[in-house]
Amino acid sequence: MTKTKVKPSDREKNISNSSASTTSMLSLTPSQLNTAIMDMLSMRQAATRCDAVCRGNPITDAGKRKQMIKMLSVVMIPVLVITGMTANTFAIAIDNYISSANVRELLFFSIELGALLRTIQFERDMSALYVSNIKPETKDFLLQRYPDTDLAIQNLSRWPRGDDIVMEMETRERFLSYLNKHRYQLDVYNQSVETELDFYSNSIMVLLKWLYDAISESSTGSVWKDVVAYQEIIVSSELFGRERALGVSFYATGGFETREKYLLFMENQDRANVTFESARFYSKIAFDIYNIELAKNTEVIVPIEDYRNRIKSNNYTSTQASIHEAERWFDNMTIYQGVLTRTQNELAMTIDESLAKASEEELQSVITICIVFGVILIVCPLIVFAVYSLTSEIQKYSISIANRTKALNKEKKRTDILLYQMLPKSVAERLKRSEEVDAEQYGDSTIFFSDIVGFTSISAQSSPLQVVDMLNGLYLSFDARIEIYDVYKVETIGDAYMVVSGVPRRNGRRHASEIGTMALDLIDNIKRLEIPHLPGTKFKLRVGLHSGPVLAGVVGTKMPRYCLFGETVSIASKMESQGRANKIQISHTTRDLLNVFGGFIMEERRDDEMKQDRDVLNAFHGYVRTYWLLHREGFLSDVDDDSSRSTSPEFAMQSTEKSGGLKSYLPH
Repeated sequence: MTKTKVKPSDREKNISNSSASTTSMLSLTPSQLNTAIMDMLSMRQAATRCDAVCRGNPITDAGKRKQMIKMLSVVMIPVLVITGMTANTFAIAIDNYISSANVRELLFFSIELGALLRTIQFERDMSALYVSNIKPETKDFLLQRYPDTDLAIQNLSRWPRGDDIVMEMETRERFLSYLNKHRYQLDVYNQSVETELDFYSNSIMVLLKWLYDAISESSTGSVWKDVVAYQEIIVSSELFGRERALGVSFYATGGFETREKYLLFMENQDRANVTFESARFYSKIAFDIYNIELAKNTEVIVPIEDYRNRIKSNNYTSTQASIHEAERWFDNMTIYQGVLTRTQNELAMTIDESLAKASEEELQSVITICIVFGVILIVCPLIVFAVYSLTSEIQKYSISIANRTKALNKEKKRTDILLYQMLPKSVAERLKRSEEVDAEQYGDSTIFFSDIVGFTSISAQSSPLQVVDMLNGLYLSFDARIEIYDVYKVETIGDAYMVVSGVPRRNGRRHASEIGTMALDLIDNIKRLEIPHLPGTKFKLRVGLHSGPVLAGVVGTKMPRYCLFGETVSIASKMESQGRANKIQISHTTRDLLNVFGGFIMEERRDDEMKQDRDVLNAFHGYVRTYWLLHREGFLSDVDDDSSRSTSPEFAMQSTEKSGGLKSYLPH
């Protein structure tokens, strides 16, 4: 067998690189940090379609934006809802305030219209009286009413406009011109009472329609019943006015000329009474005000009923015509209409007071809501800014935590590697879970012991640093080679190297074969290694094997070690200490197991050196036979040409690459 230069194996390179990487804490690259954050966020679970849209890694700009949007959405949604509700309440309060103001304006306009209606009614009555009984005194009555009507028209605060207004009443000036034209033609054309009533009543109906339209276009809210009652009083006042005008004609002419006039009188009287009762039904306030005002003028009730009964009897003749009676009827009905007018005005004032109070409350509500809304507009940006700042800090903190977590994981892996070097992995995992690890008896195992021949003399020729480097390189080579076998390295003490198979993982009887093959591999490898600082000087290894039962357990708390106990350990150590350089001494127990497995070449040791050891004699009951393990059939060593040998320390301390022949031989 020729000696060759030792070539470094890939396995040893990997172990060397791994060891180097675990001794230093490198800063995280963006990809490593990204992975760490994804681990923290549990993003390794089954992804859904929503994940790509709704979730993101806060290390990336897109992820930061997604996280920021989610955080701001949590705050902005309720803020926007509150803002919307406040704005809606504000709009409603403003609308109610404006509506109340419009209704109040309408009430004042209706009072002005009521005054105009009364003056037109007075003019209508006097015109009917004049037409019924043309005399200078009736003409004077009529002329006294013209300025009052003109003044009432001029006093209207506004003149209604619209597409449905009759042409004669489009403007204030046109209506005055229309009235004056009729007044001038009164003496020219022979007008009848019916014509006068129709002329003025048509104008009054237009004014009433204006009032109805104005009220229907406004929102009267909680006072709508009072407003309806107010309208009904105005209408009833107009109907009573028509009754008064027809009554004036009745007494001035001494009766109705036709039955139609009589029926028209009765119709207006009935409609007036029904309309007024409707007003009293809609509003208790109107009913109470009417009773109060009527109580002040009770003297007109009886005369009015008397005059009505006379008209209803309709048995007057022209000879009974009396301007005096007509005036008394007119005056009494005017007093009664005054009661209605005062009721109307008092009701209007009551409605206005209610609306004024409501407007004041609405104004206070608007002011309060404005303050709240202003506070919201100020606080919302502050909240958004605070959430934005907090989210940014959280993102920075998460990145910091990810860095620390990644570093902690790297340190944990490094610690695990060191722990697995001290203890078997299965035992270490149980200790990490805080489980008790009891000592365990193993009935079948094979123990390997080795040490360096002449280590004391080599150490004497070397510095401490050279000795440490030499052992590190040698054991690194051994560790790389034993990884392919079903064995566990128990410990290294100085130049001693201890390995076991069958512990802690039981493998039947394969433990002897695994240790035997490994021992041959290490001997083959050691023969080609030179001591780095002593060129030309090769390592020599003494190996001993023994099979038997052992007790295994963890010893120590501060520095726990996995230790083996029993006679088998002592005998294996004796096999090594009484052995020869570059030879493998095995007990007959191990030899029997290897024979069962087959393929191993062994020869018996002929000298009596082992038989002189009392401990060995006691262990084997006086029958001691040991053997040299020489070779195994099919075992192929990776021996190169001897000329390629190098004494370079870098190469001398590294193991050769494993050949395909050795790997193909490993037991299955």
